[in-house]
Amino acid sequence: MEPLKTKEVSKAIGVNPTTIQRWTKFFDIKCEVNEQGHFLYAQHHLTQFEDIHNQLKQGKKLKEVSFPKKTQLAAVPRKQYEAKMEQVFVQVNELEAKLDSKADDVVSYQLLKHRSELDDMMKLLDTLEDRLSLIEKRMSYAQEKRVVNESQELPRNVKKRPWKALTAFFSF
Repeated sequence: MEPLKTKEVSKAIGVNPTTIQRWTKFFDIKCEVNEQGHFLYAQHHLTQFEDIHNQLKQGKKLKEVSFPKKTQLAAVPRKQYEAKMEQVFVQVNELEAKLDSKADDVVSYQLLKHRSELDDMMKLLDTLEDRLSLIEKRMSYAQEKRVVNESQELPRNVKKRPWKALTAFFSF
């Protein structure tokens, strides 16, 4: 149900809106207040104001107006209350212990998982190092071969004579 504004309550009861505001402050009626500082009343407040208005019509003064007492709940014996509270504290402590245990389990699992990931990374690094070493060996072997081939090559400005090749072929 939508809250009632001061003007709506005053019209329903038949009094001035300032009277509703004065009763609210005098009787310390708990109600909501909107952003602009205006009172917002619930339906039960309307019955309270009607009761106040009726008592004032009967000739009572504001100080003499009384509200019907609210029914009180039966009190729980102190020992029973303390026993129940002790039981609640025990349950809370058990839950905290379970929560701590669960948190420890989660942290342990995460540590194991991180360790496993680190081991996998180390294996990958070892594999990469082996491959890099193999590539370096191949490169150094290729360089050595190139150096040997370059030293065996004849200088380019020396001309070969075809008749020497022919004599070398027949070995005269």
